[in-house]
Amino acid sequence: MTTGTVVRSMVVSDGCIIALDDGIVSWRPTTGRRYNHRLQYPASVLLGMMGPTGNCESVVVGDTRGNVIRLSIPRLEVLDVYETSNGLVRSLCRVNSTSDKLLVGNGNGQVWLIGRDVPDKSILLFKHDECITSIRSIGEEGILVHSGWSKYTYDWQGIMLSNFSSKEIFQQKAIERSTRRSKLLAKKSTNSAFSTLLDLPIVS
Repeated sequence: MTTGTVVRSMVVSDGCIIALDDGIVSWRPTTGRRYNHRLQYPASVLLGMMGPTGNCESVVVGDTRGNVIRLSIPRLEVLDVYETSNGLVRSLCRVNSTSDKLLVGNGNGQVWLIGRDVPDKSILLFKHDECITSIRSIGEEGILVHSGWSKYTYDWQGIMLSNFSSKEIFQQKAIERSTRRSKLLAKKSTNSAFSTLLDLPIVS
């Protein structure tokens, strides 16, 4: 019996996988037997891997110490183990829908490529300046990295191609609010019924 706290979970068509803070990963099917596997460190992210049948046949687990472990479903047998760095794994994604290669984004900003066909099983592609909260492959175009609200596009050599900072997002919202308030003030000056809107909060 497991008594830890759930830190990550993933629902698939015939059950769910939960990860607990004591390192336990548990397969809990809608019907049938449960299976448990204990990791050395707690999971920080889960990624389901669809097989040729169209079903989720394995789960990839990133942990708090930079390790990435692939487990079979339903038995949770270890299929692959990869080491990146000591940074907490924040995001995982498949390079494409048919590849077993994965991109790994760490809390220290590192982006890794891992897989059986990768030299030494793992390669550090590049280092981003901020904590990575999400990562996604966009094919030959490169890699999309999110750090909070900010979005960056890199090529596969680690050269930044574009960026959209969260500061730009909030600056644009500020301009929109200022424009709206100016319009309301103009209407107020003509004693419009819209004047009462000035005291209402603006939701954007």
